[in-house]
Amino acid sequence: MVMVSVFWLAFNFGIHIVLVNIIIGLAVLVPLFKYFGMKRNDSDLVNLSRKMMKWYAITYGVAGVFGTAFTVFLFSFYPFFTDVIGNLLLVPFGISIVFVGLNFFSLIAYWYGWDHWSSKTHNLIGILMGASAIMIPFGFRQVFAFLNEPIGLSFSSTNQPYLNVITAYTNPTFWPIYFKSIDGALTAGMIATMGGFGLIYLINSENKKYFEKSINMLLLPSLIGLLLMIPLGFWYLESLSGIPYKFNNIMGGLGWVIGNDGISYNFSWLFVLSMILTAIQVLAIIYIFYKGIKGSLISKGTAYSSVIAAASAVGTIESMEMLNAFSQYPRFIASLGNQQIASLPYPWNITLSTALNLTDYNSLAAAPFATFFTSVMMALMIVVLGIFIYVILFKK
Repeated sequence: MVMVSVFWLAFNFGIHIVLVNIIIGLAVLVPLFKYFGMKRNDSDLVNLSRKMMKWYAITYGVAGVFGTAFTVFLFSFYPFFTDVIGNLLLVPFGISIVFVGLNFFSLIAYWYGWDHWSSKTHNLIGILMGASAIMIPFGFRQVFAFLNEPIGLSFSSTNQPYLNVITAYTNPTFWPIYFKSIDGALTAGMIATMGGFGLIYLINSENKKYFEKSINMLLLPSLIGLLLMIPLGFWYLESLSGIPYKFNNIMGGLGWVIGNDGISYNFSWLFVLSMILTAIQVLAIIYIFYKGIKGSLISKGTAYSSVIAAASAVGTIESMEMLNAFSQYPRFIASLGNQQIASLPYPWNITLSTALNLTDYNSLAAAPFATFFTSVMMALMIVVLGIFIYVILFKK
């Protein structure tokens, strides 16, 4: 049975991280499309960009809600761990928070400055919007890399832990997961955009021109991005070879085991699922290419294919993020087992022996009444968000 703490963390993080990936993609695509539309005097492309801007703003807001919920649950179930890691990794968290702020304010400025500022000013804000979105994972993925292996963790003469930030960014798992994240976010954003316009074309054929624009602009780049995910994914997997516990939980079920520890929890099925979903995206995009060669690039069939590709892209992000998280269960830091924790200076070898274990959660936060109340409030929140999305996007 899944622990209530793990369920709520996975539920909120899963939704949040999917939306964040789409946000990063849209933050780059929106100003890019608007720039090309203005340069080519293509009003349809400018209008398409404006529609995407609305998607971007809504996705940003909903992602923020679930990101906040995830943080609240993390504090509630694991207060000591959150306090220690929050202070230790203050710089990486700070880097991301700065760029989150820049992205938020550039989003607002870009939205409200659309018809009010000069094209040059608007384009500069668009560059800031895209660049700040790409830089958000630069801090957060460092946190993930640290949770793989605590490279940069040092202790003062009084045994107080601190992070050597420069050393931390030499973590062999950081650069693979960062570049993989950026490529994945841009690719998912492109595929989600095509799927979104494919869906509104299926709902109303008057939107055909927008679907056609998105396909013409994004079909080839999205295929390139998908194919690039393969070497980047295996680069990250290879970087985990120095962490046998996590690597074996990912690949052990497929017969690839490192060291003598064996498999603690077999999550190879999530890896296989991710590969299947990636293959579905590739096949859907190749099908659209094929229909284009045959002279029917824009049709109900290619629209359905784009929607399938978009749904598979969302599923791929979810499955890969869950694989990365669950493969180190029940450890907060994958490379630190009981023996490694015991080798840390006193008193951290004592206090962290429980704080770094997901099974040692705050029992008060998981009490039956708290769980019931939380479930009711989360259900209400989801209903409200559903109504919000409907009113903004669909209500006439």
